[in-house]
Amino acid sequence: MEVIKISPRGYCYGVVDALQLVRQTAKDPTVPRPIYIIGQIVHNRHAIEELTNLGVITLEGPDRASILEQVNEGTVIFTAHGVSPLVKRRAREHGLNCIDATCPDVTVTHDLVHELVANGYYILYIGKKGHPEPEGVLGEVPGHISLIENEADVDALSLTQAQEEKLAISTQTTLSQWDTRRVIEYIKTRYPHAEVHIDI
Repeated sequence: MEVIKISPRGYCYGVVDALQLVRQTAKDPTVPRPIYIIGQIVHNRHAIEELTNLGVITLEGPDRASILEQVNEGTVIFTAHGVSPLVKRRAREHGLNCIDATCPDVTVTHDLVHELVANGYYILYIGKKGHPEPEGVLGEVPGHISLIENEADVDALSLTQAQEEKLAISTQTTLSQWDTRRVIEYIKTRYPHAEVHIDI
């Protein structure tokens, strides 16, 4: 059987659902204004233009917490990528109306890392540096997780003996198996006992 890898890939269902939620929010006159999206909901200028025409303001910045500091009133929408508990807490402290469009698959990963840490694991999380999804996941269990993008990041790890004893591997949901397989295999050569937890 021949497997063909398509690039770029289309929207995942989480982004489709998030876009629909933003459209519904923009059309609801009871939602406090202005309406902001914390980061790009999708990397597609046509979609962003559509939302702008509906009165939705897309804000950008180096990370979600920094972006949130640009907002003083109204409604904030968290994208399908998810956000850390810190961002959610700060939004509430600012008195903002919050709408969470986090993809259910990302929520599964957030729950997974909490469960793993509760069971004594240290997590090696394969993801893209600077991408909002890993930012949210790392913010769920700070101090118990390392972001791994490539083999060099594995080599640079400085784990304690306790961390090395119980290792778990998880991955960014938007990366395909082609994107992660090589790094997972490399981690397993260094840490053969590391458990792979990829349920999505």
